[in-house]
Amino acid sequence: MEQQLAQQYIKRIRSEIAPATGCTEPAAVALCAASAAAQLGQIPRTLKIEVSDYIFKNAMNVGIPGVTEVGLDIAGAMGAVCGQPEKGLSVLENLTASQQQKSRELAGNTTISIVNGGPKVYIHATVSAGQTSAEAFIEQYHTNIVQLCKDGQVIWKKEDGEQMPQQTNASQQVTENAPLTVRSIWDFIQSVDVDELYFLRELVSLNKAIAQEGLSHSYGLQVGLRLHQNAGIGLIQEDLANYAVAVTAAAADARMAGCEKAVMSVAGSGNQGLTATLPVIAAAQKANKSEEVLFKSLALSILVTIHAKEYIGRLSVLCGCGVASAIGVTAAIVYMFGGQLSQAEMGIQTMAADISGMVCDGAKPGCALKIATSVSAAMRAATLALSGIGATSHDGIVDQDVEHTLANLGELVLKGMADTNSTILQMLLHKASAAQ
Repeated sequence: MEQQLAQQYIKRIRSEIAPATGCTEPAAVALCAASAAAQLGQIPRTLKIEVSDYIFKNAMNVGIPGVTEVGLDIAGAMGAVCGQPEKGLSVLENLTASQQQKSRELAGNTTISIVNGGPKVYIHATVSAGQTSAEAFIEQYHTNIVQLCKDGQVIWKKEDGEQMPQQTNASQQVTENAPLTVRSIWDFIQSVDVDELYFLRELVSLNKAIAQEGLSHSYGLQVGLRLHQNAGIGLIQEDLANYAVAVTAAAADARMAGCEKAVMSVAGSGNQGLTATLPVIAAAQKANKSEEVLFKSLALSILVTIHAKEYIGRLSVLCGCGVASAIGVTAAIVYMFGGQLSQAEMGIQTMAADISGMVCDGAKPGCALKIATSVSAAMRAATLALSGIGATSHDGIVDQDVEHTLANLGELVLKGMADTNSTILQMLLHKASAAQ
């Protein structure tokens, strides 16, 4: 691969990973509220949040770091009280007890509404104190602040490639990108010098830490913890594949329950980041693979995840972890254990045949279940591929060409499941209303 294109791929990885504290959607709402509050110059007395239905669905039932409450009202209030947009998606970390109390007070004066028909990632926060008000808008990407207003006047508007002045710690500002294919990603991994990938050490450190937290404490549904602890009873043996499942699920258990440890997100999602990386890290650890193999496998998984998301969308009715990240893991495990490009493609085809219908019904403790299922499927698909076996064009939406298969996944989302997200949201809203 030519050096210029390789550097663009490295830049793509860097632009698509970012530390995040708490679930990405509440963190993005908190970031938007913090950006508005920074323009206000004081702690707001009222907060109004407008979000897309996708953002709302993904934030209804997930834990918020540092507090027992759930929901966008407390997340937005915490961001507004913090007022530090330079922290990016880590804006919810390390709030003091006093700030948490002020956040609860502001949450009582917060309104949430859903905006239909716009971008899937859309957040508009309006804060006010007395006669002064300020606004911030996020669109397309979770950290992509596009406009700031004060007292009804636009004070800053994003131009192409520009970044908000104080937003120094938010990666995910993706501009012009080199085209990705499974083949070009594979070629990049074969040729890249591992020294170019050492920045992934931070990712390994962050994501391993929250996995260990989940394996050590009773978070959420305790999927990872119980798989790890109960392997000895005979139903499940902790081989390499099931160890990778337990480690990844444990991290999701902790994160979805509001653990305050940061994770390294991938393509706009913390759970995607955990799913795309922790099975690879766990497998490399169990198999005693070298650091070079680990970092190249991680880069492969991340890039294939990003590529799959290009087809199915930044926010999607399909589970990004179960579909996109697990596809990335499949390719990475094939590479890690000496497979060829054709076998990685076989593995991806098998994953499309296996879990293409896994829907996203919002962020919640049960995400750990879907992640466990998808990682198990990835290990199975990689095992088959390394034996020269994979799903073919006789299997449902699988096409002869892997890129056509990924395109079919995208078409399934955009056309075949066009109304699914709104149907799921109505179910969640009806359930929440009935519980009141």
